[in-house]
Amino acid sequence: MHKLRVALLIMALLLLVSCGKSPRVMEPGTGTGTSGTGVGTGTGVYSNEAPELLIQLEPSEIRSGDSAMLTWESRNAAQVAIEPAIGDVDASGRIKLFPEQTVEYSVTASGPGGKVTKQATVTVVDGRSSGGGITSEDLGEDLGEGAFERAVRPVFFLFDSYTLSDDAKLTLDGGIRWLNMFENQHIKFVIEGHTDARGTEEYNLALGDKRANIVKDYMVSNGIDASRIMTVSMGEERPFDTSGTDDGHSLNRRAHFVLVQ
Repeated sequence: MHKLRVALLIMALLLLVSCGKSPRVMEPGTGTGTSGTGVGTGTGVYSNEAPELLIQLEPSEIRSGDSAMLTWESRNAAQVAIEPAIGDVDASGRIKLFPEQTVEYSVTASGPGGKVTKQATVTVVDGRSSGGGITSEDLGEDLGEGAFERAVRPVFFLFDSYTLSDDAKLTLDGGIRWLNMFENQHIKFVIEGHTDARGTEEYNLALGDKRANIVKDYMVSNGIDASRIMTVSMGEERPFDTSGTDDGHSLNRRAHFVLVQ
């Protein structure tokens, strides 16, 4: 019986060789189990590339007692810190600020590849008003059509979404305050709904329409007369960014404001 087993084993080896295959010898620790999904992908391993950092502070000007939202996103960073008075934070996130006076905030992302710092300032103006409405003196802003693009800023959406984020609402609130000033109440404008290039033309036109109209609804519910607003869907036409990157796509998913002359 033992000789028969040896003969069968020799025949099996000869069969493998005749088929052009050889037995696989596995080194210790290189098994095919589910543990161990790659090298250098564990928590706490950072790229040697230079850190990247994006920040946004909206609105950039508030009345005393109001708040602003600081949003940041970093890559290749082992540590992110915000000054003054905040300190270490997560690699990406947002925080609501209630400054009592004008403050320049510095966000620093650092890692094995170096360090990058970006600043953003929130200006605090006197909240007193002589009447029931908001005036240009209250906010210290320019008036009229020439200041429209600076005062009424675009808002951005997540992929395949037309939901207004907290950041988008803060941006819209700043534009609404400016549009509600007595000196600006004659201004009419178009809300353009935009998408990134992914998806069919028909789908993107429908999504752009939803984005434009959700912004209109928010503005009307916060005191802007509906007769001052028109909406149009641009779909994937007229992108902010044509790079095709994720960052470029995020800039193209927006509601954009155009002054009616």
